[in-house]
Amino acid sequence: MVKFLPVLKHILPWLAALAIFGYLFHLYPIAQVWKAAQYVQPLAFSLFALGYFLFIFLTDTAVTRWVIARFAKPIPFFDILGARGVTYLIMVLNYPASQAAFAYYLKRRYSIPIFHCLSMFLLIVVVDLLWVTTLGFAGSFVSTVQLGTVNLQPTIQIAALCIYVGFFLWLLFWRKKFRFPFLEKFRTHPSFSIFAQAKLSDYLSIAIMRIPIHFTLIISMYIVVQTFQTHIPFLEILAKLPVVFFIGTIPITPGGLGTTNAAMVELLAPSMVSSIFAEGKVTPAELMFTITILWVFANYVLKILSGMFFLKRISKNLFKPTPDVPLEKAEKAAPHLGGNI
Repeated sequence: MVKFLPVLKHILPWLAALAIFGYLFHLYPIAQVWKAAQYVQPLAFSLFALGYFLFIFLTDTAVTRWVIARFAKPIPFFDILGARGVTYLIMVLNYPASQAAFAYYLKRRYSIPIFHCLSMFLLIVVVDLLWVTTLGFAGSFVSTVQLGTVNLQPTIQIAALCIYVGFFLWLLFWRKKFRFPFLEKFRTHPSFSIFAQAKLSDYLSIAIMRIPIHFTLIISMYIVVQTFQTHIPFLEILAKLPVVFFIGTIPITPGGLGTTNAAMVELLAPSMVSSIFAEGKVTPAELMFTITILWVFANYVLKILSGMFFLKRISKNLFKPTPDVPLEKAEKAAPHLGGNI
């Protein structure tokens, strides 16, 4: 039974994703999704998906390289690029495992302690979470964010303020301005070691370097929907997409599969404008659901292809668990917040 628990832990998120997709396909039948897919402009969609992927890939690699150089040692850009490419292949199935594999690579290749690597990755995740929070907070003032009949604006604003206060206390905690017995385990845990070293200037530096990524995420959806001959006002996307990303970071399903699709349909479909809806062949919700499926599929395909490309050039043994830190232990310590949009 004990041996079965780790397997169950990996299976349950996929079962949750299947259940969500089962419900979504019940609402939006495959026949309607196929009809909606006919409205895509294949060349424009494919070229944009490729450009988007490459930009995010290169920018993410550059930021990761800076963080590793700041808190460990300088590493050539193309070494980080190749390792990140390989981990994209793993990321499709298991986000924490991909982070663990990256840490194993850095340990075997550059002798950087595994938990120190995972701690650096967690620092980037914290900054990303703050960015998503900030964009969602700002967006809540420029457009109504409503889920069904529930107005989410007050909730978003209160949640954002709580996260900001929590982050401020987090900084004070690592500056040893106060002590709580139940928090001391974080101070001594190796996977949180980086936070004792990180200064406010480090957070700001990473946040500035991540600006292109987060604004590309917002702008990309504004452009993607246009490749399906429809339009969503930019302020609507600015206000609502960060909420989708925040939902996607919750580790219910692998990479936010299903949860982000459902959230995008609920939040963005009501704002879609297009003459094709007058034909009555598809609804905005059906088209939005189709867009999310094809966009996620394109990202998955590109991650798989890039992973296979780099795996042929880098020994897969570099990504295998080390004797001192088994995979289960590394996965547990790895950041669990991630998405595939």
